[in-house]
Amino acid sequence: MKTVELVLRVPERYHEFLIAELSDLDFESFAEDNDRLRAYAPATRWNAASREQVEHWLRTRDLPDTFEERIVEDENWNARWEETIRPLAVGRFLIKPTWAEVPPEHADKVLLEIDPKMSFGTGYHESTRLALRFLPGLLDGGEAVLDAGTGTGVLGIAALKLGAASALGFDIDPWASTNATENALLNGVADRFEVREGSLDVVPESGFELVFANINRNVLVDLLPGFAAKLAPHGRLVLAGLLRTDREMMAEAIHQAGLHLYDEATENEWWSAVVKKEA
Repeated sequence: MKTVELVLRVPERYHEFLIAELSDLDFESFAEDNDRLRAYAPATRWNAASREQVEHWLRTRDLPDTFEERIVEDENWNARWEETIRPLAVGRFLIKPTWAEVPPEHADKVLLEIDPKMSFGTGYHESTRLALRFLPGLLDGGEAVLDAGTGTGVLGIAALKLGAASALGFDIDPWASTNATENALLNGVADRFEVREGSLDVVPESGFELVFANINRNVLVDLLPGFAAKLAPHGRLVLAGLLRTDREMMAEAIHQAGLHLYDEATENEWWSAVVKKEA
C-alpha cells in the first residue's frame, strides 16, 4: 500500500489546527519540525477534492496555499520513523521504539515498546498523551478494555500492562491491525489483546469497563451512542483527538448519548474527556 506525504510549511502555532483538519481528510500520522508539518495518508484516500480543501484552509488563514506532495513507499516510511522517534515519558509510562535504549532516569516507568510503522499513536501527539495520563486512575485490575481506532495499539497495551484482563482493538486501517498485533507481541500481551479490522460493527460484544476512542471529532460524534451501548454500567469512556474548541459541541453530544462528563484535561490546543453513563 502506497502512502501520500504532504509537506506543509506553516508557522508552528497553526500545526494543531491543521492536524485536526487533515485528520478529517483521513490523514493518520504527522511529524512536526519547527515550521514544517509532514502529514501521511493512504494514497487511495487523497484526491483533487482533498487537495482543494487543504488549499482553501490555507488561503482562508492568509497562508501560502502551495505544499509539497509525493507518494512514499512503505519501506521509506519505516526508515523515516526510525530517524525521528525517540523515547518519551508520559505520566507513569515510557514509550520507545525497539531501536532505542531506555534512558536511565526513566528505568522505573512502565515500558511501552511501540514501533509505529504506518499507524498513528506513538505518544508524541497530545491526544495520545492525554488518554495515557487518565489511564492509571481508571483501572483497578481485571477490566475488559475496548480500544477504538487502535492504531499502534498503544492505549490497549498500556491498559493491559496496568492490570486490565483483556483488550479488544479495532481500526478501519488494515495496517493498524498488523501493527497493533506486532506491538502487542513486543510487549508480551498478545495473548490478551485481539485486534480486528473495521469499525464498531466488528464488535458485537458489550460490557466493557473501559473504552478508548482517540479518533477525530466527526467520527466520535457518530459513534457515541454505540460506545454508550458497549459500556458496562460502571464503565468509563475516554474521548481524545479533540480540540479545545470542540468542547461545547462534544458536551452536548455526550449528553444526547446518555453519558455524563466525568473528568477532562487539556494540553496545548487539545482537549480530552472521561465520560460515564448517566445514573
